[in-house]
Amino acid sequence: MKNLSSTKFVFLAIIAIAFTVQVKSQDLIKFYENAKVGYKDKGGKVIVAPHYEAGSDFLEGYALVLEGRKRGFINGKGELAIPFEYDDASIFKGGLAKVGKAGKYGYINKQNKVMIPLQFDFADDFINGMARVSNGGKYGYIGTDGKEIIPIKFKNARNFSEGVAAVQTDKWGFINEKGVYVIPADYEDASTFYQGNAAVAKGNGRYFIDHKGKFVKEVPKHEEGEREGKMEHDKDKGKDLDKDRDKK
Repeated sequence: MKNLSSTKFVFLAIIAIAFTVQVKSQDLIKFYENAKVGYKDKGGKVIVAPHYEAGSDFLEGYALVLEGRKRGFINGKGELAIPFEYDDASIFKGGLAKVGKAGKYGYINKQNKVMIPLQFDFADDFINGMARVSNGGKYGYIGTDGKEIIPIKFKNARNFSEGVAAVQTDKWGFINEKGVYVIPADYEDASTFYQGNAAVAKGNGRYFIDHKGKFVKEVPKHEEGEREGKMEHDKDKGKDLDKDRDKK
C-alpha cells in the first residue's frame, strides 16, 4: 500500500512539473507603452521591456519584431532568436518564414537557416504547403522545397482559399491546386473565396459567384470598398509591421 502511495505521489509530481513547463512555455502577450512594443507573460509580468518599434503576436513559438528598419524574431523566453538582418519578413507558418533582403525574398527556418534561397521579387506565406511568389513580373506557386508547383507565368495571382486561387492572364479566373482552371478567365478582377463566395468584376457589374462560377448576388454598394480592400490585402503583406508602428 505504501509503494502504491509513493507511486501515486511520483506520478502527481511529474504531472505538476509538466504543467509548470507548459505554462512557462506559453506564448508571451504583446503590449504597448509609449508607442513601443513589449511582451508580458500570462501573469502580467514584463518579460520584454517595450522598446521595439513594432511586433507581431506569437505564432509557432516566435514573434516577429521590428527595430529601426530591420526585422528579427524573438522566442517564447523573450530572447532574440534571429537577429535584425532582414528588410522584410513575416511570421512563421509551418516552420518557415518569408524574409526579404536587398529586394529579394526567400524562406528561413527557426534556426535562421535559409531553406529556400532569396531569389524572388515577391513572396508570400505558405498556405497548405504552397506559397505565392513572383519573378520578372509574373506570378506562380512553389512548395516548401522551393520547387514550382504551378509555373510562374501569370500576370497576377491571389492566395489560395477554399482550394482555389484567382489568377490573371489577360483576365481573371480561378485555378485549383494542380493549376487547372475550374472557373474560366472571364473577369476584369476577382477576389479570394470566402465562405463559398468570391467577388468578381465583369463589364460594369460586380457580383458574387460560387465555386461553380454561378451568379449568387450583386455586390451591394456599401460592400464594394470593403471587398476592394480585401483584394488589395491579398497582395504583398510584407509591410504589416510598418503599418502596425504607424498606427501608434
